[in-house]
Amino acid sequence: MKLMNNKLFFLFTFLWVVIPSQVGYGQHAEQLTQLVETIERSAAYDALKIERIDSLYNELMLQRDSSLQRRFELNRSLFFEYRIFKQDSAFKYSLASKALAEQLGDARLIAETTLDLANVCVSAGMFSEALAYLNGADLERIPEEIRFSLYGLLGRCYSDMADYSTISYYSDLYRKKAREYHQKSLELAEPGTWDYIMLRGYLNYKYGNLEEALEDLKPSLEMRQDLRSQAVVNSVLGDIYVQMGDEEQAVKHLAQSSIADIKTSAKENLSMIQLAEFLFQKGDVKLASVFIKKANADAEAYGAQQRKIRVGAILPNIEEQIINQVETQRARLSKQNIMLSVLLLVLLVLAVITYTQLRRLKRARKALLVAHKDLQAKNERIVEVNETIHSQNEELNRVNDLLLEANTIKEEYIGFFFTQDADIFEKFKEFKTGIERNLKTNNLERIKYLTTVYDLKKEKKKLLESFDEAFIKLFPNFIAEFNALLKPEEQIQLKKGQLLNKELRIFALIRLGIKHNEIIAQILGYSVNSIYAYKTKIRNKSFLDKKDFDQMLLEKTRLKL
Repeated sequence: MKLMNNKLFFLFTFLWVVIPSQVGYGQHAEQLTQLVETIERSAAYDALKIERIDSLYNELMLQRDSSLQRRFELNRSLFFEYRIFKQDSAFKYSLASKALAEQLGDARLIAETTLDLANVCVSAGMFSEALAYLNGADLERIPEEIRFSLYGLLGRCYSDMADYSTISYYSDLYRKKAREYHQKSLELAEPGTWDYIMLRGYLNYKYGNLEEALEDLKPSLEMRQDLRSQAVVNSVLGDIYVQMGDEEQAVKHLAQSSIADIKTSAKENLSMIQLAEFLFQKGDVKLASVFIKKANADAEAYGAQQRKIRVGAILPNIEEQIINQVETQRARLSKQNIMLSVLLLVLLVLAVITYTQLRRLKRARKALLVAHKDLQAKNERIVEVNETIHSQNEELNRVNDLLLEANTIKEEYIGFFFTQDADIFEKFKEFKTGIERNLKTNNLERIKYLTTVYDLKKEKKKLLESFDEAFIKLFPNFIAEFNALLKPEEQIQLKKGQLLNKELRIFALIRLGIKHNEIIAQILGYSVNSIYAYKTKIRNKSFLDKKDFDQMLLEKTRLKL
């Protein structure tokens, strides 16, 4: 039931809060929506964190009698899991780690665990305790790379003290110390590393050099892709854009930082508070309320006093705005109720009028129904006539297409006939003239020669090739269309230079309308039996029924009109 209530709450939040806010934040409204959805899944991320913690804890319980080094490693791992998740547990395991480091006698580990304790104290707002750990460290025994972290933590501690001090004398003093320690930390950092670039960008941001801070921090986003680093950098970038007045970028980076915090179960966070404050300043009270409540829950879960103070400063203002909005809406609803009552009375009057009109309409509808049935019968007859006309028009179109095709074929082959006839006539005339001339001179050798010059077989072949050219001109896709009627493995492959072969030429004549075997045999110079055999052979290669082959040939081979 609790899970169902959570789902209903976030569905309401999405509809009531996120969608109206999209109008104000343009392309980054999607990120605000994603943040609300991530908040809804925060329990799942926390469950994964607890699962990891339980696994480490169980392993630690099994290692009570094992080596000091292994117990130190497990305690330190538990500290890192708790460090931004729950401050009292983090403090507990950092204390245990420090005790084990002292038993191991490792100065480096002692220094690191001392910084761990100070880090937890700073995060929890326990500044005096943090300073006690940090100022009690022996600088001579601390390696340089750890001194970098020591000074950085001192700078952070004094910076937070300055932010939460209500007396300007002390806040100025703390800021001065914070700057000195941050500068010492920067001097010890290795140039070019993420720590160096991040710290330099943070210092520029902290002391008002916003453009220089952006130049450092933007590249640092690409240097480390882990969620914790992304959360830290985006948090600083978001606050920079808030100060610069760039709403789009401020919302983008603060939302990305908050999403990364939730996914890593970071309860010690600042981005959600910054985002809530920014949205509240811009008048988006609804979203600000959702985010500040999540930030408040995180601060309570972690135990960060300074975060609670900051949340406490804005939460009442947001709640007051929401109450004011509710009261405004209630007043508006009261006015609307009065208007609705008036409208209801008007509707009652209209209902009486409508009832009277409906009775009149009912009588008129009966008369219209009779007229409608009569009109429907007439429409049905008109539809029948239209269908008959449509059918006749389709038949006329088909006949017209056939006539156009026939005329085109006739025109082409009449021209072909006259061209071939003229050619044959000229050759015959030339042959006759040569014979007559040589007969007069009694030149029998020349006459004999003339009879050998004109090769009838060659002339027949030339005539057929001319026929092929004329036919392919009329039916340019004939071969592909003809092969489509045959089985894939039986399709005809022409030799190089061929336009048609014997079989294709027979069916070309059929396509032109010449169906009798005797006429086809006469035109092509084959026997009637040969024509019959060729036709049967081709039809056997088709996947069609033999009796349907010629009809499909006529339908599927298209004339170029």
